[in-house]
Amino acid sequence: MLMKRLAFLLCIPLLPAVSFAGDPLVDNSKAGADGPHVFYRGSNVVVKTIEQQDTAKVVRVKYHTKRDGIQLRCALPESGDAFTFPLHNKYKVEKDRYALPDRMLVISDIEGNFEAFKQLLRGGGVIDPSFKWSYGEGHLVLVGDFFDRGLNVTEVLWLIYKLEPEAEAAGGKVHFILGNHEVMNLCGEYGYVRNKYLENAQLIGEDYRLWFDDHSELGRWLRTKNAVEKIGDYVFCHGGISPILASTTLTLSDINRISRQHLGTNYGEITDSVAQYVYDTRQGIFWYRDGAKNKLTIEQMDAILAFAGAKRMVVGHTLMPEITALYDGRLICMDLYHDENQRAGNLRTLVIEDGLTYSLNTSGEKNSVFSVVFKAKEE
Repeated sequence: MLMKRLAFLLCIPLLPAVSFAGDPLVDNSKAGADGPHVFYRGSNVVVKTIEQQDTAKVVRVKYHTKRDGIQLRCALPESGDAFTFPLHNKYKVEKDRYALPDRMLVISDIEGNFEAFKQLLRGGGVIDPSFKWSYGEGHLVLVGDFFDRGLNVTEVLWLIYKLEPEAEAAGGKVHFILGNHEVMNLCGEYGYVRNKYLENAQLIGEDYRLWFDDHSELGRWLRTKNAVEKIGDYVFCHGGISPILASTTLTLSDINRISRQHLGTNYGEITDSVAQYVYDTRQGIFWYRDGAKNKLTIEQMDAILAFAGAKRMVVGHTLMPEITALYDGRLICMDLYHDENQRAGNLRTLVIEDGLTYSLNTSGEKNSVFSVVFKAKEE
C-alpha cells in the first residue's frame, strides 16, 4: 500500500538500484600497522592487531571469554599518537532528532586522514592532547565518509567510538551519520579501499568483508547509526535529500530504519521498492549531488526543508573549495579538500554556535559562512 502511494505521488517510474563504486585510486600502499580489530567467534572475543617492529610486521592476537573489561589500544607509529579505551557496554540505535545545543563542530569526508581529523578536533576544542573529550555539552556532528582513500581508517573509527561515551558522560553528543563510503564498505563495494587493508586482511587471517560485518565490534556499532538527523532547525545528511525523496510519504525515521535494515546489502540486490529510494546512487540520501551543484530552485529547496521539518540542511559528499552556503543560506556544503588544505596549513571545518554558522580553522579562528553565499539558479 505504501508503495502505491509513493508511485502515485511521484508519477515517475521507480529508480533502479545500481552498484557503483567509482574509479579506484592509484595505490602503492602496503600492509602496515593497523588495529585493533575485534571479532566475535563462538564464545570468544578475538582482538587482532598488526604492529610494526623495525622492518617486521607482527600480528598480535588476544582471546577473551567475555567482552566486559576489555581495554583496547590504538597506536599510530608514524606520528607517535596512541589512545586507549574500553569496549562499549551496550549498543543502542541512535535517535534522529535532538534539541539544538549551544555549539556544534561539524566535520565531513575525513576519509581515513587521522592527522587532519585530530587537528580539526583539537582546533575546535573537542579533544585535549591525550584524545579525551573536552567539548563539554557541545555536539560533534560527523557527516559521513570517514572510510576509504586514507591509510588510517581504523584509527579514525576507533577515535569516534572512544569519544561517544565520553561525550555523553559530559552532557554532550557525538553524531556519526553514515555516508556512501560507509555503506559501500559494509555492502562489499571496495573500489576505494587501499591495498594496505586488503594485505592486512591476509596477515590477520580475516577476509576484509568480515571486518565490518555483524560479527565484528565496528560492524555492530556502525549498524546503530543513522543516514539523516535533525538537530534543532538543522538537518544533517551526507549527500542530500532529493526532490524525489522529499515527495514520498517517508519520514526521517523511516529513512533511518530502512537504511539500517539494508546495511550490508549490495545495491543491486535491494529488491524492496521503498528502500531503493533511500539507496539509489543518484537520488538516494547517501549519493545525491544536485542540491550541492546548485541545480535546484528555491521552491524545490523549500519543499525539501519542509519535508525534513528544518530551516537549513548541512551536507558533505560534493567537494567545495570553501564551506559554501547556497539557496540564500538554506543549504550548507562542507566537503573540503582536506588533504590539500592540510599540506597548505589551511584545514577548516564548520562550527555552529548559538545558531550561527562559521568556518573554523585549526587555530580556533572563525569566519562567517555567509561571506560565501550563492543564489539558487532560477531556470
